[in-house]
Amino acid sequence: MKMLCYGVSGNAFVDYFQMGETTTRKCILFLTKGIVPCRALANQYLRRPTKSDARNIVEMHQRVHKIPGMMGSLDVTKVHWKRCPTAWKGQFQGREKVTSIGLEAIVDNNLWFWHAAFGFPGTLNNINIWERSSLYESMIDGRHDELDFEFLVDGEVFDKLIYLVDGIYPPLTRFLSSKSDPHTKLAYSFAQDQEAHQKDVERG
Repeated sequence: MKMLCYGVSGNAFVDYFQMGETTTRKCILFLTKGIVPCRALANQYLRRPTKSDARNIVEMHQRVHKIPGMMGSLDVTKVHWKRCPTAWKGQFQGREKVTSIGLEAIVDNNLWFWHAAFGFPGTLNNINIWERSSLYESMIDGRHDELDFEFLVDGEVFDKLIYLVDGIYPPLTRFLSSKSDPHTKLAYSFAQDQEAHQKDVERG
């Protein structure tokens, strides 16, 4: 479990657990082989949100963040891949000059992952990953529309659920991004609130 949580090698805890690296890798293999085919876990933690889930999430964010129609925070993080094969380093080494793998995720305020896509090469930025995302595909083919319902913003009716994103994402109707250079007090206040609430995905 510590290997999965901290992303370290099998010999990092050899003194503490008195386990060899080979034994540690076998334990990880047995654990993952047991988790992946387990339908009970998959049906609970690896499922797409339903309309009922969407209503509960939006209600929670309305109560906690005071943002109506908010489904969650979307962002990409890069996970360092220390033991990347030499032949793949050119593909997985981004501008940070270290090999990494991209993880795209949507997280709500309870740190529940409603969407996760892992395995993108570290050379890709957020836009490149977004264009390859299953979430993007669901918005294009209409599957995401099944979650939508009407909600009010200052007395006006909207019917598209929104995600908090940073400024690199395209200006879609479902994306609520911060103001990069706010010139008014209202714009500055909005940028502060948006950036603070988007940290849900960073905490996750």
